[in-house]
Amino acid sequence: MEFGDMYKFIVFIASAALWLPLQSKGADSAPQQAKLLFEQAVSSDTVPGISVAVGDTNGTQWAKGFGYSDLESKVPMTKKTKLRIGSVSKVITAAALMRLVEQGVLNLDSEVRLLVPDWPETHPAISLRQLTNHTSGIRDYIIPHEFLSNVQYNNTLEALNIFKNDPLLFVPGSDQSYSTYNWTLLSAAMESAKGETFKEIVSTEVFEPLGLKRTTFDDAAPIIPSRQGAYSFFTGVLINSPEVNSSYKYAGGGILSTPKDVVKFALSHLKPGFLQEESISELFTNSKLSDGTETNIGIGWFLGGQDFLAGYNSEEYADIRRILEVHPNLLYHTGLSIGSTSVLILCPEHQRAVTVIKNVDLESSADLVALALKTLDLFHSNEQVK
Repeated sequence: MEFGDMYKFIVFIASAALWLPLQSKGADSAPQQAKLLFEQAVSSDTVPGISVAVGDTNGTQWAKGFGYSDLESKVPMTKKTKLRIGSVSKVITAAALMRLVEQGVLNLDSEVRLLVPDWPETHPAISLRQLTNHTSGIRDYIIPHEFLSNVQYNNTLEALNIFKNDPLLFVPGSDQSYSTYNWTLLSAAMESAKGETFKEIVSTEVFEPLGLKRTTFDDAAPIIPSRQGAYSFFTGVLINSPEVNSSYKYAGGGILSTPKDVVKFALSHLKPGFLQEESISELFTNSKLSDGTETNIGIGWFLGGQDFLAGYNSEEYADIRRILEVHPNLLYHTGLSIGSTSVLILCPEHQRAVTVIKNVDLESSADLVALALKTLDLFHSNEQVK
């Protein structure tokens, strides 16, 4: 959900064909029907490539790339292509955070300044929990120049200089406003508590125990095998995306991965093991404002399909609304990066997860939410008829 209201608008605009209900739902038809759905999506001249994966508690059910990772060299998009997952990075950071909580390294209700003395004393107290549920009052990117940052920050404390002296938008806990910078400050607190860099923490606590072998950090300089080409649909033209640097937002939007790895990560949240039962409950419990108002965010994750329903409220979206009725308690996060758009949906009721990523930003013909929901429904329906 980076890029604020612009992304909310783009994600719900798509070609009419995506809304048409898929017909046959016979046994073993889900991969074939999903393949047709994504082939149609990449047939647009404005969509270089898309990668998708869906899985259940038995593992990956289907993963495939469509179109091109690199248009100029005609390098195919495959299930192994590493893509920018944008703000989906936040739920990975949330898992690492809860592992530190389980170890007694951190307390969610600790004041951030106790761990990050560089955070100005002029600001009201902010808890780690308020950073994770966007109730801190910290502002988001200034568009466009901060979102297009190509500055290499040597460490997290340097990155705090972007926003640490700016006034808060409201008293912490009194309101909610989405901000990736919450997660930059949170990562500084995690580093202080653990005595390790954020990259070391996430690698040790998430990547390694889950075997996410195709997940890494979106560093600008290193040669990263199978890294995506990045494209932007700007003023009606598909172009190469500008060079950007994610060193100021690793925690909130700076991870490269594959849909298959992201699905594997999400499925680890369905039962205790990777995380304790109490941690899973914390992640998926609606947070509240100081006046008791319930929000749609837990620890990093967005909870329920109500936000999706708001975007599909006309008759042409009847099939999408039907899917949301079948899967009413979805857990999800979306992401917009320069050169990439992503969505992760976890359905705890039916024990299934789906991730879809395209290597283009500001492009509206391929609605990833619709594609993800239709994929989820196809594999659920396929299971029902067996």
